[in-house]
Amino acid sequence: MPKWVKPDFVKPLIKQALVSGAAADTNIAVATIRKTDQLVGVIEFAATSNDPTDRTSECSITSDGNIQCTAATNGDKLLVTWQKSKAY
Repeated sequence: MPKWVKPDFVKPLIKQALVSGAAADTNIAVATIRKTDQLVGVIEFAATSNDPTDRTSECSITSDGNIQCTAATNGDKLLVTWQKSKAY
């Protein structure tokens, strides 16, 4: 029976990055995110308490390599989760 070999072209479809927040409506750099990808979740961790806040509905992918949030997140960390489009 032949062994299954994982092809080199298989890449994970779900990606995550921990990035620093920014002022409202300001670009936040997220490496490898593309405009064609789908934002799955954005969780903000407050610098003073680490209390998580779901910011998914307030954020969007604005261009390749950037997201923006309508809420101010400066000084905090954002855990960004997105699904890669199949066109990468």
